[in-house]
Amino acid sequence: MRGLELLSPSHPPNVLGHPQLSELSVQIKQSWPSLPPPLTLEWTERPLVSVDRSGIPWIIGPAEQDPLRGSRGRTVIPRKQRARLKRIAELGVPFQRLAIAHELDPEGPVQKLLPALRTSPQPCTNEVARELVGDVPAHPGVTRAVGVIDAAVRGATSAVAINAIVNALDPIIFGIIAPTPPQGRQLCLWYPLVAWRW
Repeated sequence: MRGLELLSPSHPPNVLGHPQLSELSVQIKQSWPSLPPPLTLEWTERPLVSVDRSGIPWIIGPAEQDPLRGSRGRTVIPRKQRARLKRIAELGVPFQRLAIAHELDPEGPVQKLLPALRTSPQPCTNEVARELVGDVPAHPGVTRAVGVIDAAVRGATSAVAINAIVNALDPIIFGIIAPTPPQGRQLCLWYPLVAWRW
């Protein structure tokens, strides 16, 4: 999964340096061995903009503040990833919170923040997060259908425009576990659950 080093341009803390998290990580691994290894990162209650070690900008925050939530408060998630999340939920893993990260277009609105982000991540408001991420994407089925129709009629204009927007988004959903309910700046275990490229 790309972007897993996303919260800091420096190396993220290692779970082994934190006895409580290390013990918790071992317990989770024993009980749910199918989960991928977690990252050890600070929890954030507000959207946080950062660049990963490869220079790609991201915004990450609590799932309930996802800037791509639609008017009914739902996040657009492709069917395959929804099914995977359902299977993970059925395992009964004690996730305390969920977070979502979105890859940002470095040529888009985040461009003006890049100099500051190279030194440290920056919190932002929900309004700024929505501006940085952009519009709610079309349902994945709609996007695929438009691409198929475009390919069928050999029309390049709309497919190029849609693909340019769609490929800029690379969301990752994380399950968060900590020794206590996560609070701002508390180190937690971040388990990458699903990711997809629009």
